[in-house]
Amino acid sequence: MTLGRGYAIDRDILSDEENPMKSSKFYSVLAILLSLFLCFGCKTQQQRAVESITAEELKVHLDVIASDEFRGRNTPSQELKIASRYIATLAESYGLKPLMPGGSYFQEIPLAVDTIDQAQTRMRLIIGNRIRNFSFPDDFGIYGRSTQKMKIAGSVLFVGFGFSSPKSGWDDLEGLDLKGKIVVMLDPDLPANHKLRTPENRRLLYRRCRAIGSRGAAAVLIVVSQEREKDFSEKGFLFDNTPRCRLAEDLKSISTSTSQQAYLLAEIRYAIAAEILGISVTELEDMFDALREGKKVPWRELDERRMDISISTQQKKDKTYNVVAWLEGTDEELKQEYVLFGSHHDHIGAKEGRIYNGADDNGSGTVAMLELAQAMQISRPKRSVIFVWHTAEEKGLWGSRYFVENSPVPVEKMSAELNMDMICRNDPDHLYIIGSNKLSSELDSIINAINDKYIRMNLDYNYEDPKHPDNFFFRSDQYPYIQYGIPSVWYFCGTTDDYHQETDTIDRVDFAKMAKVTRFVYLTAMVIGKKPEMLKLDIHPDITMRGGHNLKVKWR
Repeated sequence: MTLGRGYAIDRDILSDEENPMKSSKFYSVLAILLSLFLCFGCKTQQQRAVESITAEELKVHLDVIASDEFRGRNTPSQELKIASRYIATLAESYGLKPLMPGGSYFQEIPLAVDTIDQAQTRMRLIIGNRIRNFSFPDDFGIYGRSTQKMKIAGSVLFVGFGFSSPKSGWDDLEGLDLKGKIVVMLDPDLPANHKLRTPENRRLLYRRCRAIGSRGAAAVLIVVSQEREKDFSEKGFLFDNTPRCRLAEDLKSISTSTSQQAYLLAEIRYAIAAEILGISVTELEDMFDALREGKKVPWRELDERRMDISISTQQKKDKTYNVVAWLEGTDEELKQEYVLFGSHHDHIGAKEGRIYNGADDNGSGTVAMLELAQAMQISRPKRSVIFVWHTAEEKGLWGSRYFVENSPVPVEKMSAELNMDMICRNDPDHLYIIGSNKLSSELDSIINAINDKYIRMNLDYNYEDPKHPDNFFFRSDQYPYIQYGIPSVWYFCGTTDDYHQETDTIDRVDFAKMAKVTRFVYLTAMVIGKKPEMLKLDIHPDITMRGGHNLKVKWR
């Protein structure tokens, strides 16, 4: 006889004396086996849905999304378009329906793309009657997200490391007048134990450039690190001329990061830097060594040396896509309301022979949503569920901003948005929660109740404050939803030394943690999706209804 899978007894090979069916013990064993068999069918649909989210399946998808072949999924790029197609194809195969007009899974976002015009872009060093020309992309490169036509002229000011933090006892900018100057600074690879490598000093290059630009500098010329100079010399690399993009059409209401930068950010090689500063390459290398050892390099003003910089661009049109899909709720009335899952599937691309795969940022959230799509087919809530794979988050949250501004469903019907961005690294029992306590006390209470009962991670609210110096509250796709008065939360495992580096690869992913966070998000959505009413807006006194009118509220 057979008692469920794997339980088989052949009565014919037993003697009457040995035959358990002749013994009262048989019935006890039978009862136990029957209870085991029955328990296979006693799990709720929701339990089966949770268990369908596995580390193994997450890895299958991330092996593709974070592979070298996708070349970092930059916006815009053919590889990001292919990633969008891959996601949409899987979403359809998992039973998600298209949400965009015409039965499409793609929300098209028009872009204007700028590429540096190499023939018309130059730097000139002027010393008296002597002029030295430098060319792009051999001698210098343009740093940052956007490119624009610029003409800049000014005298040279060298600021060493260019870091200003009086609290740390290191201030290279003290007493300096930077207005209108061409500021040159060094960008060394600081060792892990360097006194400036502290949690408070994350994103050191960004902070230095911003501080210098905010003091009126006309340009910041960054002397590349030793490692990059070595790659340029030994591997023949040139500076990157990857197209930079901006939104072709302004969003109706949301302030975006597409405003033109008032100062130029550029990178220069050692030989050019030495010539600009009037020193030898050996002296320049000594400066880098001093900074690595924790010693300051003094500033120097070089008024007799002037620079004339001209940046020219060529423009074309392109497009990028949000991938948007949905699953209908089970309740005839509540299915007209929505719970949203969100993540961004773009990253920062490739340059100078390096591919920035973005396994954690944000391949992790991208593939977590694919697992959520499968789980929702097993057990879904009363409300409908929308899946939005946002594009161009790395450019300034463009995809999420565009979606809320041009949503195919009323934003007033969105109960909550759950954002997953970087969910697979660091302490396996630690998770940052950002935004859950800004609009709805119910959202934060649900998250904590689920965590206490099922997940048991250490929830950290350190980054939720808009005044935190790292600005995490504003740096992922939950923020545009919050701007619209939609309760939203960012599930975040924190940054690492691999953040925006070529080492953010799949071999460093903690898939068990990734599955745990994904299950957390699923359970949160199920509670929100089954509530009799949408989440209440009961925290911010100025936000009592969802909609674009909330854009007037200042979060900074």
